[in-house]
Amino acid sequence: MFNKLRIQLTLINLVIIAVLFLILTTGSYFFAQNDMSKHSEFFLRKMADSINSGTLRDLPFDRHWPPGPPASSESPGGPPVPPGPPGPNGPGGPLEMPRHFFVETDTSGNITRQSSNQLLDSEQLITLVNQTLQADKEQGTIHSSQNTFAYYRTGLRKHPGTLIVFEDIEQREHMLKTVLIALIVTGVICLILSLLGSLWLAGRALIPIQKAWQQQKDFVADASHELRTPLAVIQTNLEAVLSSEEETVASQAKWLGNIQEETEQMGKLVNSLLFLARADSHQQLIEKKSLYLGPAVILATELFEPLAAARGIALEVSAESPIIICGDEAKIRQVVTILLDNAFRHTPPGGKVTVRILPPDKEAILTIADTGEGIDPSYIDKIFDRFYQVDKARARGGAGLGLAIAKWIVESHKGRIQVASAPGVGTKFTIQLPLA
Repeated sequence: MFNKLRIQLTLINLVIIAVLFLILTTGSYFFAQNDMSKHSEFFLRKMADSINSGTLRDLPFDRHWPPGPPASSESPGGPPVPPGPPGPNGPGGPLEMPRHFFVETDTSGNITRQSSNQLLDSEQLITLVNQTLQADKEQGTIHSSQNTFAYYRTGLRKHPGTLIVFEDIEQREHMLKTVLIALIVTGVICLILSLLGSLWLAGRALIPIQKAWQQQKDFVADASHELRTPLAVIQTNLEAVLSSEEETVASQAKWLGNIQEETEQMGKLVNSLLFLARADSHQQLIEKKSLYLGPAVILATELFEPLAAARGIALEVSAESPIIICGDEAKIRQVVTILLDNAFRHTPPGGKVTVRILPPDKEAILTIADTGEGIDPSYIDKIFDRFYQVDKARARGGAGLGLAIAKWIVESHKGRIQVASAPGVGTKFTIQLPLA
């Protein structure tokens, strides 16, 4: 189930990243293309205005294209057309098509003048001009057999005819394609990394869910087990009582006592389960108010004085410090009761249980220590887990919920509970609570 959920989360995350990257790549590409096109259109219009106004009479050769000796050639069907500079094998080495050049035509479409930096041969130039004159728009793009040109077409101001300004955008198109390929390659690499990262993040995100799921399963299983035991005892003792209908209540006191004891134990377990269920759903309210910690602790310890006397366990209480905290008195007393019950169940006769409130520094400190059997260090981190018992054979009536409840109450008061223990030496719980 969790593997399937992990794959689903990974795929969802991957699809979202892929869509976002597609939008980013497409937007970046078309933004760059549109920006370059607008810049080209503006420049061609400015150049055409300069040529028409006479400010710009010709386009000189770039430093990469040294001018050659003048020559003459004739364009078919028109007057002589000045040729361009030397060919690829002429002086200065190989030549490339200049980025900008212009052509003037008469009303019949015959070339009358061209910029001296134009490198196309007569046939190619005439084909390019005819395509431009036949185009529907005055500004656009023309694809020739060798290059791609942006053009701007306008009328001549001084005499009839047409002025066409060209820009070789092959380099621009190549650059845009290179950028697009780079974006696609980068995107593929990012998607692969995103896939690996998504798998890792999905696995990490599912850890607490798996843990909560396992805790829920364990909780249900342990609760069922803990409830099954007293129910089985009650059923067995009831069968013993019902099998002897002629017996009196006094003669059946043993079985009835067992039923009562198990009923009380089951009632405590149900109350603990309800407490934790409300705590998990944030329905277990803490009614905080200012209170003296000492009296609350003393009231809780007084309930254990008869038990201490009966078992021969010394109970020492030192809680006279006038410390005021902000908390729920009933819940604080419940914590003390849980820890004392735990201490008495694991302390043998002749042992000692000590309850102390230490002088406060920045917070109130309450310690409950016993000289019982202690806890192995390997179990310390687990004793606050629900239903956890170090040795179920020595549970002595506990269900493993008390310490979980105590920890929840302390943390709900923004405090901390810690434990220190050693086998054969005893156990000491330390509770730290903020002062009022």
